[in-house]
Amino acid sequence: MGAAVSVEPATISPSRAARPLVMSIDIGSSSVRAALHDRHGRTLRRCTIQLPYTWDVGADGAVRLPHDKLIDVVAQSIDGFVNKIGPLASDVVAAGISCFLHSVAGLNGAGQPVTPVLSWADTTSRSLAASLRQSIDATQAQTCTGAPIHASYWPARILQLRNEYPTVQHWVGFPELVAASLTGRSVVSRSMASGTGLFDRARGTWSAQLLEQLGVAASDLPILVDDNETIGQLTGVAAKRWAALAHVSWFAPWGDGACHSVGLATSGPGMAALMVGTSGAMRVLVDEPAPTIPPGLFAYRLGAGGLVGGQLSEGGGLLAWASKQFHTSSAAMERAALEISPDGHGLTVLPFVFGERGLGYHDCARGTIHGIGADTDAAAIYRAIIESIAYSFAAIDDELATVLKTTPTITASGGALTRSPLLAQVIADSLGRDITVTRSLEASLRGAALLALQSHGAIGDLRGISAPPGHTVRSDAARSTRYRAARERRNALYEVLLCK
Repeated sequence: MGAAVSVEPATISPSRAARPLVMSIDIGSSSVRAALHDRHGRTLRRCTIQLPYTWDVGADGAVRLPHDKLIDVVAQSIDGFVNKIGPLASDVVAAGISCFLHSVAGLNGAGQPVTPVLSWADTTSRSLAASLRQSIDATQAQTCTGAPIHASYWPARILQLRNEYPTVQHWVGFPELVAASLTGRSVVSRSMASGTGLFDRARGTWSAQLLEQLGVAASDLPILVDDNETIGQLTGVAAKRWAALAHVSWFAPWGDGACHSVGLATSGPGMAALMVGTSGAMRVLVDEPAPTIPPGLFAYRLGAGGLVGGQLSEGGGLLAWASKQFHTSSAAMERAALEISPDGHGLTVLPFVFGERGLGYHDCARGTIHGIGADTDAAAIYRAIIESIAYSFAAIDDELATVLKTTPTITASGGALTRSPLLAQVIADSLGRDITVTRSLEASLRGAALLALQSHGAIGDLRGISAPPGHTVRSDAARSTRYRAARERRNALYEVLLCK
């Protein structure tokens, strides 16, 4: 059985919205969205804007973008938002930001960016990550930070950028650049800092041991602030540009994973949020700030508690990539793939086209399709990719069950799930139980709004928040059996190719 579904509408007309109102921004991996929410976390109709953008991708694994281009997309989204809400701006009391994790940029001594912003998907520091694992106690580092030593995280990235840009003296993530552009303060929430791989999650401070090993001073990093601490109001150019929001209190951006879980109302015990957007993740909110986790999972902070889960590089971005390679729309690929029986294509796929995060975090993992024959067509490959993405979620699910001592109920969302009912069905069958798929694509936006409302004092315990409307995807036992065997076949190929 899935999580309880709200009977309240996910959206509401501005005239019926409960005051106060809050603004939320979600800076995702492929677009920036802004929306207006009421006191119950409902989105006000005709008060949402979305602007897409793309990263610069290199053959060496680089996924980067100049900071000013990203800042401009955020600014344009605020422009559009202010124009849409008009006089409702006077009812807005606070603003919350959800942002992708793990990004990093280097600043010079004057505090100006001298490097591009690295996306979470940038793997250019993979060789340095491998060297770090040999020179430090990687297990102890993960116990401290909740994150593995990997190309996705700051330790190896700092070494990489230091080699590329010797003038770097300070390190920030893109969320800190956003906070500085709005309020004049370059600060980082503990939620966001805990996704860097440099944060001591038990102490709530930067890890002194890791900083010493990297030759980085705490003063070279952003100032830490509590997740519920207001960081001020708009200042300087921002205050003039968006004068209608000059009275609004802002908070340091929170990690998008935490916002997603809050937005889906999976704050209760034994409840997990599953997301498939450009990438994928499965997470649970826990009361402990530093829970013990098995290898392959992460553990970040949120307020006095934490967030435990697994993250994937594969998701909707991989499906879009596959459609592009075959010059066919995703909808057409989906229709053709539906005609193929479960694991009826004879293929085994390692879906690491954009590298591997959980569970293996193999630095050199790349995509593999094994078993191609004369009868293999585009639809077979597409279905095999969908199934392999689902097997990755099943592996995360197994590990989460060991942390929770039970199999969690699943509430799922994300644009890739909405566009692909086949993916939702294969995930349910691979997990071996029903899942609830919400109709909302805005879970992270809603989560940022709810955290802003709570931090502002407008609402109390988030566990009283209802889930957005959704529907149940039923698992089929026969398909589950077939997928278990296929998953074992995929694991065997992984061992042969990546675990020599």
